[in-house]
Amino acid sequence: MTNPKDWQAGVTGRVAEAVRRFREERGMSAQDVAAACAKLGYPIARNVIANLENGRRSSIDVAEVLVLAEVLGVPPVVFLVPLGEVGEIELLPGSMYSTGDALRWVCGEQMPDHEPTNDLELRFQEIRFYNETLHGLQRTISDSEEYRRKVATARDAATREVNVKLVNQFDEIIGDYSQEIQDRRSLMRQKGITPPTLPSALAHLDLSQYDDWGNTPAETPEESGSGSAAGEES
Repeated sequence: MTNPKDWQAGVTGRVAEAVRRFREERGMSAQDVAAACAKLGYPIARNVIANLENGRRSSIDVAEVLVLAEVLGVPPVVFLVPLGEVGEIELLPGSMYSTGDALRWVCGEQMPDHEPTNDLELRFQEIRFYNETLHGLQRTISDSEEYRRKVATARDAATREVNVKLVNQFDEIIGDYSQEIQDRRSLMRQKGITPPTLPSALAHLDLSQYDDWGNTPAETPEESGSGSAAGEES
């Protein structure tokens, strides 16, 4: 059986190696990192960072992991799972995992054919599907802006017409994504799951005032007498 202290030191060592690697890639000194941590609101002294990287610390707390990840501009999971560096790690004492399986577990994901068996897994699945839809909507809105600019700056009618058609196609996709966001948020509430807060630019898609935890169904445009489902209800 793996000695608990040895396993803990191994976990800390992976974090330390990642901190050193990303710090050096960004051209930052330990003092630079310490200053950035203090500016963020959670000071981590330069000697603490140096001791971590030199193996003189046998543990690191969650708060330090989160702050260092933000300062170095990486997701916290890369401190725990060295993606692309090794093929497997001792994720738990005496238990080796491939880095792919380790990543799925740490991120709360399941295998593609796995069905949720408890409330926690259901919440992970619903919010993961929701996030995928939200990111699709945000990417489509961002892409559509390029063609809107082309419409505004077109020097000839033919070019403008082509870009107008593309903008209309993007608008249809945006409308579909927006409806799916509303449907997923409503479904989550019906299942007792609080949906993540929407970005301010998309706050009009939150119909919670009409669909409060599934008790009062959201009005449809026909029921409300409105010609717009999202913009006029907010």
